[in-house]
Amino acid sequence: MSTSETIAAAALARAVEWVRTQIVRDRENRYSLLRDWTLPAARCSWWPDDVASWESPLLRIERQAPGVVVVTVRAYHSTAADNICDGATLSPDQIPGILPAALFHDPYYYRSADGHKTFEAIAVACGVSSRTARRFGDQLFRSIARAGGCSWIVAELYYIGIRVGYPLVRPFIVALLAAGLLAGGCAGCSDGTFIDPTEYTPPLYVQEVAP
Repeated sequence: MSTSETIAAAALARAVEWVRTQIVRDRENRYSLLRDWTLPAARCSWWPDDVASWESPLLRIERQAPGVVVVTVRAYHSTAADNICDGATLSPDQIPGILPAALFHDPYYYRSADGHKTFEAIAVACGVSSRTARRFGDQLFRSIARAGGCSWIVAELYYIGIRVGYPLVRPFIVALLAAGLLAGGCAGCSDGTFIDPTEYTPPLYVQEVAP
């Protein structure tokens, strides 16, 4: 192995170890939703007309009109053994709108006892691909973040992070945070995607303290 290959391999090993460490730290964060939280009606063009609703212990999705659904996140309690929501993966939670978005998004990705994630079960029930159902949840994350006060550029960075991997965008988020560019939100601004921000109400949640 050449010197350059050795250096590259060492750098890759350090990067992998950093990601592993950050994921472990992230899992130490625990957030619980104290009561059911209904989101504003969301556009969902692929939702079948013959599926009136879908539900699990964590989510309920109801068809309101053709191409429109209402998502309710059910109250849940995160524990060390079953951490339903640990906030934003590998990125800061304190940015306006991000934690509320995670309070929806983590249950949407939650893996149940049968080994399937929530969005995969939704895909089966609706006869669409897991990729389609997953993208809806990711886009709704972005919309919730915007409605909750996140600036459009940061919401977009988090969305890209969800789609392609947070380690690739985290340096940009941290740099913007350090520069003070993330302090201002845009509550009430629409991202033109899914929900009406004027109908948005924030969730009631608590951060659990490890014993």
